[in-house]
Amino acid sequence: MENIRIKAQNLDVFYGEKQAIFSVNLDIAQNKVTALIGPSGCGKSTFLRCINRMNDTIEGCTIRGKILLDGHDIYDPRVDVVLLREKIGMVFQKPNPFPKSIYDNVSYGPKIHGLTKNKSELDKIVETSLQRAGLWNEVKDRLNEPGTSLSGGQQQRLCIARAIAVNPEVILMDEPCSALDPIATAIIEELIDSLKHNYSIVIVTHSMQQAARVSDYTAFFHLGKIIEFGETGQIFTNPKHKQTQDYITGRFG
Repeated sequence: MENIRIKAQNLDVFYGEKQAIFSVNLDIAQNKVTALIGPSGCGKSTFLRCINRMNDTIEGCTIRGKILLDGHDIYDPRVDVVLLREKIGMVFQKPNPFPKSIYDNVSYGPKIHGLTKNKSELDKIVETSLQRAGLWNEVKDRLNEPGTSLSGGQQQRLCIARAIAVNPEVILMDEPCSALDPIATAIIEELIDSLKHNYSIVIVTHSMQQAARVSDYTAFFHLGKIIEFGETGQIFTNPKHKQTQDYITGRFG
């Protein structure tokens, strides 16, 4: 497998007494899209949120095992979580632009992280991020309008622009298209394909077709365990486990 950016090793996650993830081992490659599939409640989103320590905010959540980013354990007590989340961006299921202008949505991260020295540098980051998110041509004349004035699909691309404005290395996407129509979904999928040249992407998706279209690798989760992981083509055409086969062909899930 290619250059590995993220390595999960024997990861267990508990919410109080209830175990949500059981001894997960998973490698995430650089400049590839890794899809996490499986029925609702099987641990995909929980695992995704471990990668940028979003579970830290959930009371009673305990994590055992390791997640390494470029060989460094992100759960080491010395890790600065703010800097970690700058490296590992996140896009959520429902578009969630800030109640600010389009410009301010994208410039917010670079401003608070002190990534720019002046307004012209900030303008450049905003423009580049919106271009990378495939949104610049649609909004360049209305940057002062609220982000919430955009359509659902545009709002999701704005959230992607916001995530990449701080120049992350990894982008996590938690069902980024589930609230979108098929046309907006197709645009986001094309965007994911172009973004992987610059980032490593991990996407949780309910849609088998989406996983097959956008990802290079697929992990099939069931009841908090990884049942199977491999190249997407192999998982969808020649899965090694009957459970994977049954899920992909719609016999359960």
